[in-house]
Amino acid sequence: MRRLLGKLAGLVLGVAAMASPAAARDLTVVAGGGALQDHMRRTLFSTFAGGPVVDTAYDYNVGPIRAMVQARNVTWDVVLVEAPDLIRGCEDGIFERIDYNVVNRAKFMPGGATTCGAGAIGWGVAVFYDEGRNPNGPASFQEFWDTTRFPGRRTLRRGARITLEAALMGDGVAPADVYTVLATPAGQARAFAALDRLRPNLVFWTGGQQPIELVNSGEVAYALGFVGRTANGIRAGARYNLRWSTLLYAYDSWAVVRGSANAAAAMRLIQHITEPGPVTELTKLWPINPATASVANDPDVRARNPLMMTNHQAGGLEINTEFWLEYGPDLEQRFAAWVNR
Repeated sequence: MRRLLGKLAGLVLGVAAMASPAAARDLTVVAGGGALQDHMRRTLFSTFAGGPVVDTAYDYNVGPIRAMVQARNVTWDVVLVEAPDLIRGCEDGIFERIDYNVVNRAKFMPGGATTCGAGAIGWGVAVFYDEGRNPNGPASFQEFWDTTRFPGRRTLRRGARITLEAALMGDGVAPADVYTVLATPAGQARAFAALDRLRPNLVFWTGGQQPIELVNSGEVAYALGFVGRTANGIRAGARYNLRWSTLLYAYDSWAVVRGSANAAAAMRLIQHITEPGPVTELTKLWPINPATASVANDPDVRARNPLMMTNHQAGGLEINTEFWLEYGPDLEQRFAAWVNR
């Protein structure tokens, strides 16, 4: 009888644990994967004193997040999201409002503390090439489009965002005028016409490591790729020439998934992973571009990371989030049709 009662007690406890999502799983944080996330795990996630943290990766597609919120089966807690997805997700109710009684809004760069997002890191893309294979290469988008002066295949992102901006600048539009021009039917036609001209020499990438692989293999001569990965390659000894004059950049944020059973702990985790101490440690492993102001403006951090985007973004073009929220759905559909024709 005692053994039977013990089994019944264990069964009751098991059912109770299953009925409590917070008790059933650890705090889960989701980011973009790769070496950067490995470094985040070491410096940000594992140093959180508020309980166990597990992490997983995704491709920045918020569809699964939307689905889990709608199904009321939320298994992710803190997610690194891009600016357009953050704004749209906040409006649609798939992200919680950031609790700024827990998270110190004063520590972020301007614009880094929003209703549903706490500033994480900046990212950017720029033209680069291997000087071992090509001693000379394009220093502007107009030169990137000049296949006579700079022959060889190129690679661009398979998507409208970033690629259409590059196409207009390749056609001679000044960076300051890109979004004004791209908002017009004539400007959109101009961008696609520029892509038409380059298409015989184009290879498209979808994953962040692909531009590096394409350049390293010699499959392409010139690439528009993520500056963090390119900078890390240079630090490891690669002979890449990174053309900062072609920089396009934006900032990602940490958000909490609506309906998370761990929402309170998630807010405390965001407070921790945006603190100067952990973020500074991350800068020692990866040339990130922190949204934590004291780290971004730290002379020692910037001197230690001459290839961090923060040192170069004054001459770049910031990707216009509001533009892509308004025009993005139509332009992405049009781009997809253009690629597949």
